[in-house]
Amino acid sequence: MLSKFLDRLFTLSGYLAGVFLVAIAVLVVAQIVARFFNKQIPSADEFAGYSLAASSFLGLAYSFRSGSHIRVTLLTDRLSSKGQRIMLLLGLAFAAVMIAIWAVNSISLVYESWAFKEISTGILKYPIWIPQLSMGIGVTLFCLAILEDLVNVIRGKEPNFEKNKERVMD
Repeated sequence: MLSKFLDRLFTLSGYLAGVFLVAIAVLVVAQIVARFFNKQIPSADEFAGYSLAASSFLGLAYSFRSGSHIRVTLLTDRLSSKGQRIMLLLGLAFAAVMIAIWAVNSISLVYESWAFKEISTGILKYPIWIPQLSMGIGVTLFCLAILEDLVNVIRGKEPNFEKNKERVMD
C-alpha cells in the first residue's frame, strides 16, 4: 500500500518535472516572438532557469524509481551474488545518508528564505522560497525513493529501480 502511494507520488513528481520542461519551451518561444516585435518579457530567462531547476529536482525520484539513473556495474558484475547484494546495500545506505543530508539542507534553505522574507533580485519581485521549494521537495522525494529501495533490499526484495529498468529498456 505504501509502495503504491509512493509510486503515485513519484509519478506525479515526474509529471510536474515535465510541466516545467514545457514551461521552459513556452518561455523561450515567447521570448523569441517578443524579440520580433522589439519587446522583452521581464524575467523570462530567470523563470526559465527556475523551471530547469524544478524539472531537474522534481524528476529525480521518478527517474530513480524507473531505473533511468546511470549505474556503472563494471566491477560489481564480477562479484558473486552475495557480494553484489552487499555492494547494493552499501551503495543505497551511502546514497540515503548523503541525499538525506542534502534534503535537510534544502528544506532548511527554503525555510530560512521564507522566515527572513527574502525577495528576488530580478525585475519582478517575488518570495525566493517559492522557486527554491522545488529543490526541497524534489530532493526529499529522491531520498524517500532511495530509502524505500534500501528497505526492500534489506528485506530481501528486489529494488524498484531494478524491477522497472526493463520497462525503460523496452
